[in-house]
Amino acid sequence: MTAGPVARLARWPDAAPALAWPGGELSYGELRARVAALAGLAAGRGAPGSPLAVITSSRVDLVTGVLTALWLGRPALPLDPARGDIDACLAACDPGGLLEAADFAQASAGRIARIESSAFQRPDEVAAANDRPALLVPTSGTGGTTRVAMLPAAALDAHVVASMAALPSLGPTDRWLVCLPANTIGALAALWRTLAAGACLALLERFDAAAARRLMAAGVSHVSVVPAMLDALADAPGAPPRGLRCLLSGGGPLSQRAADSALAHDWPLWQGWGMTETCAHVAVGRVDETWHEGVIGRPVTGAQLTADPEHGRLTIGGPMLMSGYARPGLARGEGLTRDGRFASGDVGELLGDGRLRILGRADDIIVTGGVNVAPQPVEDVLARCPGAGEVAIAGQSDPRWGMTLVALYTGPVPAATIEAWARAQLASEQRPRRFLHVGTLPRNAMGKLLRSELGRLLPPE
Repeated sequence: MTAGPVARLARWPDAAPALAWPGGELSYGELRARVAALAGLAAGRGAPGSPLAVITSSRVDLVTGVLTALWLGRPALPLDPARGDIDACLAACDPGGLLEAADFAQASAGRIARIESSAFQRPDEVAAANDRPALLVPTSGTGGTTRVAMLPAAALDAHVVASMAALPSLGPTDRWLVCLPANTIGALAALWRTLAAGACLALLERFDAAAARRLMAAGVSHVSVVPAMLDALADAPGAPPRGLRCLLSGGGPLSQRAADSALAHDWPLWQGWGMTETCAHVAVGRVDETWHEGVIGRPVTGAQLTADPEHGRLTIGGPMLMSGYARPGLARGEGLTRDGRFASGDVGELLGDGRLRILGRADDIIVTGGVNVAPQPVEDVLARCPGAGEVAIAGQSDPRWGMTLVALYTGPVPAATIEAWARAQLASEQRPRRFLHVGTLPRNAMGKLLRSELGRLLPPE
C-alpha cells in the first residue's frame, strides 16, 4: 500500500460507487472525470509540485479538490473559507495556486473539457514522492497557535494499515459516512481508507441526524462522528442499520452518559484517540459494558505511546507521524522531538491491560464538539468588531459538547452586535455560544492575559 490515493482512484471499476451525499452520488469513473476536469484548470496555476489550496465550504467539492491536487502530484491544502486564520494557513504553506467555488461549479456543470490522465503526473511518480507532504492540514497544535501539519503519503498509508487492522473490515461493497467537516483529519483519513478499500465515502454538508440516518439506510457500514452527535443519532427513530459495523467516535472525550445511551440503542460504538499530527487515531477500541469514561482502546500497530513519568504528558512515535509543521517551501518543519516523536497536548496513562486512558489536556486548547479550538485566533477576529474592546475566550463545561466557548468582552457594544459579527466572521465550530460583558480582563504586570483566571468571570454552570 504505497501508491497513495491516486493509483487507487485509478484502480477501481468505473461503475463502483465512490462518493455519495444526500441527493447525489459519483461512481469511480465519474469521480475520475470530475478530478480530471478540475486538474485541467489547476495545472496552470502555480509551479509543478507546489501546494494547491482548495478553498470551499462544500465538503463534496473539497474532497474532489484534494484528489485533484494529488492527481497533479501536488500537496493539497484544504481550507474552509470561513476560517478566521485562513491567511496564516496560506502564509505557512505559500501555495502556488488554488481551486475555489467557481471552479467546482464549472466542473459539476460539465463546462470544463476532460483532460486525459496521461497529461498529468503518473500515479507511480506520485508514489515515489512519499517523503513529500501529500496533505497540508491546519491544526491548532499543542501551542494554541495556527499551524499546518505536513502529512506524507507514507504516513497516511501507515495509518490506514494500522487502523483497518484494528477496526471492523472495510471492503469494496462498504460505505463510510463522515459527519465531520471534510478539511479535518478525521474526514481526510476516512477518504484515504475508502480509496484503499475501493469503498464509497459518504458525506453530509452539515450534520443532521435524520439525513445521516437516511444515508445509513443506503448501506453504510462505518460512520465517523464526534461525541456531541451521538445523542441526536440515538434519538432519531428506528434501530441502527443492520449493516452498520462501526460507529467511530473521536475528536474529544466520550462521556459515560453518551456511551451508555449509544449502547442502550445497540450502536456498534468504537472510540479513537489521535490528532492531525498523527494522521488521526493512534489508539482505538470497542466501547462495551466494561468501558468507563476516559478509557480508549489499545495503541494501533506501529504506534508507540509513552507517558511522561512526572506529568503524564503523552508522546507518540511511529510511521504515521507528520514530518513537521509547514513553512514556506515545505522544508521539514518543527513540531517533533529530537528523536522524531510527537508530544501531544494530552496527559494520560497506559493501563495494565494495554488500553490508553486519557486524563485531560495539557494546554489551553478548548475541545468543543470534537474540534480543537485555539482561543487566540477567535479573540483576534472578535476584537476587530467595532466597540468590542478587549476579548478573551473561555471554555465552560457542557454535558453535550464537552466544552462550549464563552466570549468575554470589555467594550460598550451589546452582546447581539458582537454575536452577529461572530456569525459573519467565524466558522461554526469557532463561534462562542455565549457573549458576556465584563469590566476588565485579568492580566499580569506585563499585560499578558491570565487564562487560568477566566473561569471566575463565568456564571455558575
